[in-house]
Amino acid sequence: MYAYVVFVTLSGQTELGSALSVITPDTNNNFLWPETMESTLDESTSWLQWLHRLGLHFDPFDTLNAADDPHLGEYLIEHEIFARLWGNDWAWVFAPPGGGKTALRCRISQTCWIGQETNRPFPIPYLPPFLSWSNVAPSLEDHFGALAQAAAKVLLLTLAYRPHWTFRLPQSALPEIHKALAWSLPGPLQNYLDLCQQTRDLEQLRRALDLDHAFALPNPPEVDVLLEWCTIWTALPSPTTRPQAQERWEALLRVLLEVLDFDGGVYLLVDGLDAAPETVTLPEAVAEVLAPILAAVAPWAQQHIYVKGFLPAESQPLLTTRYPELFSTPHTNTIQWTVPLLAQVVRRRIFVATQGDFDSLDAIASPALRGLEAWLAAAALPLPREMLVLTRRVLQEHFKRKDYNSPLQETDVQNALRWYRAARPNIIQVDNQL
Repeated sequence: MYAYVVFVTLSGQTELGSALSVITPDTNNNFLWPETMESTLDESTSWLQWLHRLGLHFDPFDTLNAADDPHLGEYLIEHEIFARLWGNDWAWVFAPPGGGKTALRCRISQTCWIGQETNRPFPIPYLPPFLSWSNVAPSLEDHFGALAQAAAKVLLLTLAYRPHWTFRLPQSALPEIHKALAWSLPGPLQNYLDLCQQTRDLEQLRRALDLDHAFALPNPPEVDVLLEWCTIWTALPSPTTRPQAQERWEALLRVLLEVLDFDGGVYLLVDGLDAAPETVTLPEAVAEVLAPILAAVAPWAQQHIYVKGFLPAESQPLLTTRYPELFSTPHTNTIQWTVPLLAQVVRRRIFVATQGDFDSLDAIASPALRGLEAWLAAAALPLPREMLVLTRRVLQEHFKRKDYNSPLQETDVQNALRWYRAARPNIIQVDNQL
């Protein structure tokens, strides 16, 4: 008997219709397997070759951690929870592992980058760096240091993607920004500038800063503009001293809120607490880690710094009891993943992976399996990650049979369901009304 949590998070884009060009309908409007596959697949066929022949240009179910998926921004689906997290206040989302918290956090970051101006919030992803702390009860100073580094990394990458912000600043503002960056980046600022000049590629800078795919911003500048931007910052002298963590954090906030004047304030996006062994199943440890930040949440909001937390489901009862005002109903968000939403998660990924050729497993399945996404959604635990795991297993079961030239069959689904029933995690159910 398996229990589950009924929390969900965001997904992202509006639903798009089908464009079934890889398959053709018969007179009964059932989908026909592509005849061209008959002569191209044999015993030596690899998994990716097989997916490609199905019409999938990559495996859309392979990457389970949203932050690691380079295609995430293309197949997020819209959900009402996004509107409840967006805005000038603190907010919390609780969900179990695989419930979509990181996808929601990435979606918020991406929405902050719409347009080319500073009229939106500035997002700072904050995943507590447990490896650099000696214990799971960090002090406020520990948090300040980690926050300053997180903010400096995003600020540098953002300035590189938006060089016109630098070009229009008064000359007097540049040393303050340069100093704030140099104080808090994980490596020397000049090293990152050299990387930009040598590679002329902001994707390389993103990787060097260890920022996830949510920060692969659209519309990078032309090479000559990027090089001009690098020249401006390279010409400034580096600071000779480094202050304490709180001063470094406050220097970055001044740059964001006063010098660059982000109208929407700063979004501090706290995530990753159920990805760390220190806190994954320990609500008390989560509370200990967050305690210094929670004490600052309300004062920060008055300064236009809005904490948005993406927290483990197991920690909700303890945090609600211990901090009733911070975690009151207006600030706390949970949402159930329904069968239609989970089916849409799969359909959207298929649409993206096939470059719009089709958007349903129906295109590659026997007519007897019409509506397969809904079948699978009803069988999986109501979490996006579980839906992706089960869907991929159906494809794997068919591939294992080496019956490459036929559509998905009911035996593939039944074999996948037997595997999933034995392998699925035991996730504790939490009352939605907490």
